[in-house]
Amino acid sequence: MTWSVERVGSALHVSIVVPMDGEWDALSADIAANLKPKPLAIHIPSKIQGATADDEERLRVVWDSLASAGIPLLPPV
Repeated sequence: MTWSVERVGSALHVSIVVPMDGEWDALSADIAANLKPKPLAIHIPSKIQGATADDEERLRVVWDSLASAGIPLLPPV
C-alpha cells in the first residue's frame, strides 16, 4: 500500500507515495471512514513528487472534498 490514514489525537494524518496505481478510491474511502468524529485538522500533502497527471487530479479531488467539509487542511508533519 502506498498510502496511509492515521488518526493522531484530534487530527488525521494522510501519507501518500506515488505511484498510486488505482488506490485512490480506497484512500478516499479510508479518509471518509475516519471523519467521525470530525477531526480538527487533516495533515495531507498538496503535491506529491513524481506524481502523474492522474495522481495530481485525484489528489485535487480529495482536497476539494475535504475542503468542502470545512476541515482545515495542513501540510504533513
